[in-house]
Amino acid sequence: MKKKIEIKTKNMYKNFQKKNPKMIKTIFGLFLLGNSIFLFLSFYSFIFHWKNDQSQLYSIFDKEIIAENLLGKMGAAVSHYFIHGGIGLSAFFLPISLFLMGLRIFFVKKKILKNSYQYIIYQLLFFSIWIPITFYLIFPKKGILSGIVGFEIGNFLISLFGKVGLGILLIISIFLYFILLFSSIKTKKIKNGIKKKIPSCNEEINAILKLCYNMVKKYFFKKKTHYIDEKITFLKKKPIINPIINPTYSLKSNNNNEDFSYMEEKYLEKNKKKIIKILNFYKIKVYNIKATIGPTITLYEIFPNVGVRVSKIKNLENEIALNLSALSIRIIAPIPGKGSIGIEIPNHHHTIVYMKNILESEKIFKKSHQMELPISLGKTVFNEIFMIDLAKMPHLLIAGSTGQGKSVGLNSMIVFLLYNKNSEEIKFILIDPKKVEFSIYNKISKSYFALLPNYIDPIITHLHEVIDVLNSLCKEMDNRYVILKKAMVRNIQEYNIKYEKKYHLPYIILIIDEFADLSLSFKKKEIEIYITRLSQLSRAVGIHLIIATQRPSVNVITGLIKSNFTARVSFKVSSKIDSITILDSTGAEKLIGRGDSLFYNKNELIRLQCPFIDINDIQKIINFYGQNNFTKKKYFFLPEPDAK
Repeated sequence: MKKKIEIKTKNMYKNFQKKNPKMIKTIFGLFLLGNSIFLFLSFYSFIFHWKNDQSQLYSIFDKEIIAENLLGKMGAAVSHYFIHGGIGLSAFFLPISLFLMGLRIFFVKKKILKNSYQYIIYQLLFFSIWIPITFYLIFPKKGILSGIVGFEIGNFLISLFGKVGLGILLIISIFLYFILLFSSIKTKKIKNGIKKKIPSCNEEINAILKLCYNMVKKYFFKKKTHYIDEKITFLKKKPIINPIINPTYSLKSNNNNEDFSYMEEKYLEKNKKKIIKILNFYKIKVYNIKATIGPTITLYEIFPNVGVRVSKIKNLENEIALNLSALSIRIIAPIPGKGSIGIEIPNHHHTIVYMKNILESEKIFKKSHQMELPISLGKTVFNEIFMIDLAKMPHLLIAGSTGQGKSVGLNSMIVFLLYNKNSEEIKFILIDPKKVEFSIYNKISKSYFALLPNYIDPIITHLHEVIDVLNSLCKEMDNRYVILKKAMVRNIQEYNIKYEKKYHLPYIILIIDEFADLSLSFKKKEIEIYITRLSQLSRAVGIHLIIATQRPSVNVITGLIKSNFTARVSFKVSSKIDSITILDSTGAEKLIGRGDSLFYNKNELIRLQCPFIDINDIQKIINFYGQNNFTKKKYFFLPEPDAK
């Protein structure tokens, strides 16, 4: 019976085909043309709206959600899986090929149709593989260009032949393709058929490549864009190098680490699905979810519907961490200045923020010259370089457990100040109870240090030296107030502007690496009095304090000291109590280490990735500043301390 039914249906189709050949041809041609227009418009709209539409793909049947794609949710979904999850921008070959095939049905003779289709299909197959691989080789971190096909095949070929070998293979393959193409065009059938009635295959290829190039140029290279809401600036210019401020030496860096890792996208989509699933389970409705990938963590911004309680989402912290298999997450409810709730989840692949990339940024180079004492604390979750002016803080308190990045952070601050200020503008006082952390800076002590008279070692390491230098610094502060009073000015900035040619008062920056060792000594009260007095009064005369400790307990950071250090940085700490002590809130105990930090100032909490600088690079910088000829090696002495 089944065979008889199949034979009957085949015979009916053949009879219909014989009786209505033009109708079938017209229907098939219109089908191809309609699909080509649908795909082209959805692909074209995808380029401009994919960032906002990708979060709608998982709620395609929800009437409340409207996609920005020209062809709605269906267009957003189709274009997403063809471009983003498929062959990248070479997906545009598909609607163009369908369009050409539709035109051929109406205008080309039957005898040539077969050969025409073959040429179009061959071109589509070849370029849907060749172009994604080429894009992946040239732009390995821009997944929208290559798609998953280019990423997977490109990765496999690079592992076999290497990047140079793959480049050679691609060049050879494109030459071979065009040789075969042009040789086949010379045949009689192609000459008499396709070449007379429609543009040549070569012209079609050039037109398609030109279209793809113009789209890429228009969208990616004339403005800043986000890849999964991550800020990536293209064609960044290098800053103008000032030989006095910026020494020419080689710093270790890996620019590839600064780009977005395409592999993170897989985890990104999975995490989005899991977050939506958890919220739906607890009947929490959201109308959008966005993700921003930073150097260390990914920030998922949830936009809840009206009427959803913020506390309800915040209470799901443990459930979200469990379902995402994350070591720790941090929920910001709500994000200040935005109508959203943030969930910070550690990245699978951490990006190192190198100090060199910050120093070479033209924007930062210009911005730092507008500050009195510029310091870069690293990059935010939005991959923006974060800077502060120590003169406005006016002091900085740093805390964090052992090995979480305090010493690296202090070194990066010192290096950044050296890059932006000369020896006549700043002087350092370094207190190092460990005796080894700051010893590398001995070579610049003659020009960049404020020294105690009759002291041999410029780095303060012993307790009695600490008492003396704090006493001398307080006397220097009092002397400067007398100078300002006589000059009839209010602060050091006004004084230096008024008496620039006569005498310049340099800023003095006191840096203590491990304050806990000093505060727990038998001279604790005396040290605390000096520190409190300096923190209260020294701002106007250009004396600023940076104090670091690995034990941010109440015994170490007293209420009196804490009240005068409004700006604070916390690396990972061991408990919530320590986090509350340093930041007045929890969160520092959930940091993931390796430079991950929180900056607190004026009730604002910002998550940062501290810049990394290698000890060998610091050595090169110090050698440069210690040996250069343009720096005046002039000693700067503090007043004599009071006799004991």
